[in-house]
Amino acid sequence: MKKTIVVHIDGIPTGSFEELGARTLLEAAKLPHLDELTRHGELGRLGVPRETRAFAGELAFLGLLGYDTQKWYSGPGAFESFSLEVVLDQHDVAFLCDFVTLRAEDGWGDGKKLGSSLVMDDVCGGGLETEEAREFIDTINEQVVSENIQFYLGDHSHHLMLWVGGHAKICCRNPQDAIGLSIETYLPAGEGSRVLLELMEASRTILCHHAVNQERVNSGLKPANCLWLWGPGKPVDVPQLKERWPIHGTVVSPNGPYLGVGKASGLHMVKVDDMTENQSERLRKMADGASMILEKQDVVCLHVPFSVVSLDQGSSTPALMFVQYLEQIDEYLMGPLQQSCVNSGESRFLVVATAGASQSEEAMNTSARYLLYEGQKADSQLSDMVFHDQAIFDHPLQNATTFFERFFGKS
Repeated sequence: MKKTIVVHIDGIPTGSFEELGARTLLEAAKLPHLDELTRHGELGRLGVPRETRAFAGELAFLGLLGYDTQKWYSGPGAFESFSLEVVLDQHDVAFLCDFVTLRAEDGWGDGKKLGSSLVMDDVCGGGLETEEAREFIDTINEQVVSENIQFYLGDHSHHLMLWVGGHAKICCRNPQDAIGLSIETYLPAGEGSRVLLELMEASRTILCHHAVNQERVNSGLKPANCLWLWGPGKPVDVPQLKERWPIHGTVVSPNGPYLGVGKASGLHMVKVDDMTENQSERLRKMADGASMILEKQDVVCLHVPFSVVSLDQGSSTPALMFVQYLEQIDEYLMGPLQQSCVNSGESRFLVVATAGASQSEEAMNTSARYLLYEGQKADSQLSDMVFHDQAIFDHPLQNATTFFERFFGKS
C-alpha cells in the first residue's frame, strides 16, 4: 500500500486584491513546488453533493475521510469535545468559547454592555497564555457554573462550554467574522440565545476586574475581556475508519475541532502550538514530523489553516502577509514533502485548498481545489496548468466522501 500524505491548506481568502494588482493570492504568490506537482499531477474540484455549508475546516476534513457531512457534522463544538476528551451525553450541546478583546472609542469598554458601542479588536485575547486562561476558566466556573453549564480548559484563548439540555440551533458567529467591526450584528441570536448573551455579559464583569487582566494592561498587553460563545454541536457517534479501510494514520493540526474529527474517526492526534513558533519553523517541523509518522503508519493529514496568520495579527491582515504565508507553505512544507515523495517512489501526495468558512460571505464556497500527485509523469504527459489556474473550477465536482476509496478500497 502506498503511503498517503494529505495537506489541507485551509481558509485561503478568495477574490482579487487591489494591493496585489487585482490578482488573487494564488496568482500573486510564487509557488514553484506546488506548480511542479501540478504539472505532474491531477487537478480537480472536491466537495460534498447537496451540502450547502462551506466546504472548509473540520467539515471538509470529515467529508474527505469519507463521512456524509449532512449526517455526521453537527458543529465544531462537538468535535472540540473529542479533542479535549470531554464526553457528551445525548442532550448536551458543546460550544466553542474564545477569550477575545473588545474595545470602545474610549478604551477597552469596561462597563459597556454588549452591543454597537463595542468592536472586536483581537480574537485571541491579545495572545493569552494557557495558564492565564486557566485562572479565568476557574473563576468563571466558580461564579457562573450551574448544574447545566460547565466550562473546560483548552489552550491559549480557545476553550469549551458544555450546556446540558441546550439549544443546538442558536445562530452563533465566529469572532473572526467581526474583526475590526461592531459586534452588534455578530452576537448570538434566536431561540436560547438569551442564555448565551447572559453568560457573555457575566464573563465581561468577571474579566474586566480580574487580576490577570489588570496585570496584562499594566504590562502594555491587551486584556482578554469577553468570553465569546459560538460553534454549537450535539454529540455524534462517528464510525471508525478501520471499519471501512485497513489504515492507520495521524492528523496534525493547531485546531481543536479539526483534531477532534481525526480522534472521532480513529486517527491519532498531534497538536501543533500555533502561538509559540514562527510560521516557517512550524511548517518545517510539520514536514519532518510527517516523514517520521509515515515510517510506521499509512496516512498523515497535515492541516495548515490561514487563521494562524490572522490570529498572529489579531486584526485585519494585509494581503501581502497572506501571500508571504503561501510562499512559506510552498518552500518549507511542500518542498521537503515533494522531495520525500520523489525519493521514496512509494508515496502519494494529496493537496486540498479550501476557502474560508466565514458565515459573512454572500456565497459559500461549497467546493475546493485539489491536486493529486502519484509519481513523476513522462514529458509527453505533463500538464501546462499551474496551481492557481482558475479554469479548474470548470471541472466536474468530485465527491469528497468517496475520494479515498480510490486509494484504499474497501476492507
